[in-house]
Amino acid sequence: MSKHLDRIQAVLENYISEEGSTFHISVDDSQDSSMLSIIHDDLEEFPIFAVASDSQILFNVVLFDKAQVLEGQIAALNETMLQLNIALPLSSFALTGNNYSIFGALSVNSESSQIQEEVTVLAENIMDALEVCQKFLIKA
Repeated sequence: MSKHLDRIQAVLENYISEEGSTFHISVDDSQDSSMLSIIHDDLEEFPIFAVASDSQILFNVVLFDKAQVLEGQIAALNETMLQLNIALPLSSFALTGNNYSIFGALSVNSESSQIQEEVTVLAENIMDALEVCQKFLIKA
């Protein structure tokens, strides 16, 4: 595992947010490169995946699959997500393949508190994004 992912793991493994939330971290070395899976204690079904390059750390969460979008609502969903991009601090939306995700990026030189803030805010934004996007999704 890279030294940057080691650092993220160390920064988050005993961290407790102001709201009392914690994160559980596991390492996935099964890919060509290492990745962390970061689970917020209230969002077990939405792991935050972290990867690192020499210059940045990328945090990504898959929200839902394109197949879960109501017929004829993709354009409206995409417009809503574009409008939300500015309203959700430290996070942006992406469509990768068939997966809609929310992500954030930081420099590998970020302070520990910045990493903790990014992951905490990203976790909060997951719930906000799902709440707004729910009207476009097939009810499970």
